[in-house]
Amino acid sequence: KIDSVEISSNPKDSRILYWGTLGNGIFKSVDGGGTWHKLSDTNAVLDPRANVYSIAVDPNLPDYQKKIPDRFYLGVLQNKSGKVLKTVDGGLSFQEVYVSPKQNATVYSVKIDPRNTSVVWVGTADGLLLKSKDYGETWKLAQEFGTAINSIILNPSSTSQMFIGTFSGGIFSSSDGGASWIDESDSLKDYQNSRYLEKIVLDPWGNLYIASRFGLLKSSDWGINWKAVNIVFPDDTLPVLDVAFGKSQRDIYVSASNLVFNTKDGGEFWQIRKLGTTKRVKALYINRDSGIILAGAGQTNSR
Repeated sequence: KIDSVEISSNPKDSRILYWGTLGNGIFKSVDGGGTWHKLSDTNAVLDPRANVYSIAVDPNLPDYQKKIPDRFYLGVLQNKSGKVLKTVDGGLSFQEVYVSPKQNATVYSVKIDPRNTSVVWVGTADGLLLKSKDYGETWKLAQEFGTAINSIILNPSSTSQMFIGTFSGGIFSSSDGGASWIDESDSLKDYQNSRYLEKIVLDPWGNLYIASRFGLLKSSDWGINWKAVNIVFPDDTLPVLDVAFGKSQRDIYVSASNLVFNTKDGGEFWQIRKLGTTKRVKALYINRDSGIILAGAGQTNSR
């Protein structure tokens, strides 16, 4: 019955999973989701009732030979304050590395540069895009978008290429590591309500997906062109909330309301499963090795 908004895995060890909740902090699994335990911060920095919206795990850790645990960052709202919290011991303890100057300015997105993990990006509810070059110890303002940022996407082949998604202000791209930005929202003009995004998702094969009030959109050319993914959504189920992928790019899972849609053929035919909850399925996670599917349901409001 815990409201869920985020499920993340450790890129280096898929047995390590993190589950971010609304009002109940963060949980961890070390057996691929079979069992979970709530993380209790020995520093008392992470509030046990925190809303955890984003989890960014360092893809270079853990290093089992050197006995170095995983390092990750949380984007949270706790005690009416948006924060970035960091752990270097797998979640045993946390430190506060960023606090929003405005009350209730949630940190919705945290992203680590996979090619240089000292670089961390943060997107906030008040439209600030922040960058750190020293594992979150210091920050600078990279850009101010004026609307809440919910997604930060880095091209893993060339991380100077970036994409930003917002809840109501469309999408933006950068090809120079965030030094300058282009408003790409006109590319969505043929798709009604697509500017109202829940998130942008990058699949393992380099395709971008937009989950929105329109439905689901896909781009195979890094956001230059978008096309609608052919899903017929029942009335009152939109927006699309999350997208996840199986062993091939044709194996796609999509959540909307309390439904999960799945196609094995890239979108021609779909199966629909209704979960036993009235809450919305806000987080999907697929372990492509084991085939385990996790779905986290959260409260009904969009954020």
